[in-house]
Amino acid sequence: MSPAPRSQRACDSCRIRKVKCDNGQPCTQCSHFKLPCVVSSGPSKRQNPIRGRLVARARGENDLGNLETGPGRPASAPIPAPSGDSPRNHRPDTLFESLLTPTGYTTEFFMDLIPSFEQLVYPVNPVITPDDIAVAIGNIRGSFEDAALVYAFAAVTTFLTQRSATMHGAVATQMDDLMQHSLAAHKRVDLQTAPDGRMVEEPPINAKRVMTCIFLEISMMAFKRFDRSFALLREAITMLQTVKVHQLSGTGSGDATYQRLYWETYIHERFLTIASGYPSVLPPLKAGFPAPDSTVPAYVELGFNRLISLFLIMDRPLLAYWEEQQGIEPSTSDITPEWVEQKQIQLDQDEASTYEADKALRESGRGALTEFQLVDLYITRVWLRTLVWQLALSRGLLQSAPPETVHEGLSLNYPAHRLSTELRSLVNRMESVGSIATQGSGIIQKLFEITSTIADVLALPLAADMERQEEAAGHVADLVFLVKFLFQFERIREQQKAYLQEKLDMLQKLYPAGLNSHDLS
Repeated sequence: MSPAPRSQRACDSCRIRKVKCDNGQPCTQCSHFKLPCVVSSGPSKRQNPIRGRLVARARGENDLGNLETGPGRPASAPIPAPSGDSPRNHRPDTLFESLLTPTGYTTEFFMDLIPSFEQLVYPVNPVITPDDIAVAIGNIRGSFEDAALVYAFAAVTTFLTQRSATMHGAVATQMDDLMQHSLAAHKRVDLQTAPDGRMVEEPPINAKRVMTCIFLEISMMAFKRFDRSFALLREAITMLQTVKVHQLSGTGSGDATYQRLYWETYIHERFLTIASGYPSVLPPLKAGFPAPDSTVPAYVELGFNRLISLFLIMDRPLLAYWEEQQGIEPSTSDITPEWVEQKQIQLDQDEASTYEADKALRESGRGALTEFQLVDLYITRVWLRTLVWQLALSRGLLQSAPPETVHEGLSLNYPAHRLSTELRSLVNRMESVGSIATQGSGIIQKLFEITSTIADVLALPLAADMERQEEAAGHVADLVFLVKFLFQFERIREQQKAYLQEKLDMLQKLYPAGLNSHDLS
């Protein structure tokens, strides 16, 4: 039976999603995706939600008041009230009502974030699709899971789409509010009760709940809350271990999704180990790369698999060596020059393989890696080269002039001679600074560690002959370029700025020709 006809105006959900509406009541699209089928009386005006909240506060109104209401402004499509009596759709009790009633965020507010999510978040988190998010938005009042996911999606997308200079004030307040809503809904899944008042014994474990934790983990990084990030990541890992994802063969229905979830947590856990010293517990997935999935765009699948390849180089021995160097664990083994050389060769091979895979993808006509993906992969690779170099330095394995038969990664000057020049070239080739600015705090942390290592190397005593002095001055100029580039991101911390400025002050005395002026204010 076809939907009953109505006026020719498209419903709000179809209009926002930019799909054809058949004007049924409800229309076919809304019926299929279980979205609210509402037709506003007039065209909705796009408003600035942040500005709307500030105005509301100035008037003394509730922070969760409707962002779109006001003289002469029609309200956007409201988020529907809950329906159904199943445990997952049970109406929240009074304790959570104020947190979960989303009167402060309209459907349009969330839907407007989906294009940015698809461009900046989904390629490196290819589990929950933009269409999945749209469906969850439509069910935000009917499911705690969907509510938690939507608010976490909005928080992480807001974080990654805002330039660093705006990560204060209203944006930070909005992110905090979104995360609080998400956490409240996420916890409520574990506490939810059936209609008869009994607690549901086995809360569901699914991709939505795991990705909610990961989105919140990334968002916590914006506030340098590594402890909270670690706790949320461990919750995601626990859920994956509970459903025994590590035993999946890769051939079953849905296996690819859970394999991508596993690798997602694997990558994030290893980064937190290096950045904050928290231990990693996940081994590489036995099934290898996630099973091919036709629903994932080819360029997204390639980029994610290349990221997995990079973090596979960060194996157990590397993590153990790093923990020993940082004093987290006592030293029990010695790093050999052969191990260092092999790691640098693996990174060389990864760089070549990424280039060839991207070239093959282009030639097949199925797309290509975006600049956003290429920058992420390149900086992560250079960061890993720096980590391996630091491990070799800590064990006294580097030489000022190693023989040509060994890898240049065993050279004391490797970061300054090769990495500084390559990074400067990368920055100059980028079409948009947004390729780094929208990557979050992790990429800034990596850039700082690379840049500070280059500065440390240049501060080492060099031969006094003119040729070496001129060569070093050129690398100092590369360093100044990188420091100025890094300082434009407000996500870099003040103590990190002070450290680099101190290094530049020291280098100015050694190489005045390369540092005629380095006012970085």
